[in-house]
Amino acid sequence: MNHFPTFELQAQHIGISFDGFQPVFPETSLTLTNGHIIGITGLNGSGKSTLIKILAGVLSHQSGSIHLHVNHQHIEREYIPLQIGLVAPYLTVYEEFTPIEHLKVYCEMSGLIYDESHALELLDIMGLLSHREKRIGTFSTGMKQRLKYALALIRKPIILLLDEPSTNFDIKGQQLFKEIVQKQKELGGGTIIATNELAETTLCDTIISLS
Repeated sequence: MNHFPTFELQAQHIGISFDGFQPVFPETSLTLTNGHIIGITGLNGSGKSTLIKILAGVLSHQSGSIHLHVNHQHIEREYIPLQIGLVAPYLTVYEEFTPIEHLKVYCEMSGLIYDESHALELLDIMGLLSHREKRIGTFSTGMKQRLKYALALIRKPIILLLDEPSTNFDIKGQQLFKEIVQKQKELGGGTIIATNELAETTLCDTIISLS
């Protein structure tokens, strides 16, 4: 049974150029709905991360359109990021905080109601519960990657955008990533994964190549 409302994300003919001449990637269209997993592949420099940033609202597209409907209601563009959880190598964490402090501050900055029981549950899932009062600056890169997942999931996003999702993960971390994606699917959420890893593309229902 779906826990997320019915939704549809439509991106039509998305394009961007940083120099005004050469497009970063070919104009791209996709539709993401409940329980759907889309993989975005391509050579290094093909624009996978740029497309993810556009979908997340971090970058503005120069051509095309992006629309999100939730329960058949149109969501204004500026509010679409509120429905999205983003995990990516270029996201940074505040190393002077502890994980529990970081989750609380993130909620406050994002206008979310902080639920400590949910925060502790996420830290437990991510294997960070015993480290909840330790300074993030002491963490390994893999532990910081786990924290990025907790930060993305704290808002209970309808859509997960995962850019190189297994970066810095060991075998246990890679299995955890798969479990998170599967859980998102079971709850009726949607996921877009930018990757060239075969083990990750096999999770996807649809593959879009930017090469």
